[in-house]
Amino acid sequence: MSNRFEGRFAAVTGAASGNGRAIAEKLLADGATLAAIDLNPDALESVFGDRPEILQVQADVADQQSVKAGFEQIADAFGRLDILVNNAGIVKFGTFEELSQAEWDQVFAVNSTGPFLVSQAAYPLLRAGDADHTRAIVNITSVEAHIVISSSGHPQIHYNASKGALLQLTRALAVEAAAAGIRVNAVAPGFIETPFTAEALAKDEVRDWLLERTPLGRIGKPEDVANGVAFLASDEASWITGSTLFVDGGWTVY
Repeated sequence: MSNRFEGRFAAVTGAASGNGRAIAEKLLADGATLAAIDLNPDALESVFGDRPEILQVQADVADQQSVKAGFEQIADAFGRLDILVNNAGIVKFGTFEELSQAEWDQVFAVNSTGPFLVSQAAYPLLRAGDADHTRAIVNITSVEAHIVISSSGHPQIHYNASKGALLQLTRALAVEAAAAGIRVNAVAPGFIETPFTAEALAKDEVRDWLLERTPLGRIGKPEDVANGVAFLASDEASWITGSTLFVDGGWTVY
């Protein structure tokens, strides 16, 4: 534990499970006051219900009005933001020939449009953040924003494309937000033990294939992602913007 985020306000989307929950817990442990945002209010209550210091915000990141209402709630409670983590995302599996436009649109709505809507709604609060510290947006992309691994047996062309779009949103927004003192970076996880990956990792052949391709020889944990996010959100990264931190055990080295 540390106090590097003491007196600072943070918001995390998709905070009720997986990487989002680990990120929320890490920021809290390092002293931040937190708005935990999730589509599922029951999950928020289950995870954070007995912790009054956490603001629970039910919002659908793919719906502009829902996002707007959520950030009005945050504005009323905090008055400003110092850290925003766009973590909420979905993954769907299927071949290109079978892929429907509805599924393509759904994946893009959450993984690409969602971070745009959330960042835009949060922007005035980030501009009003603590000027004595760097303010930060951290987007959770994926190694699959950079490489295509459909040959591993789980084609997901819409996921690759949506995370690639989020990568470019990160880079472009970093340029525009710099004048406001807001840094924008990405964490690109490799294969992490989360509800998203549980089914695939339960298969011995998939797990063995992944371990063979990972120089550090293990599957990642949500805490690995959270540690990367905390670094990029902190003043230790005050001269880093428009960059991607790979948290993948060396996967992308090959």
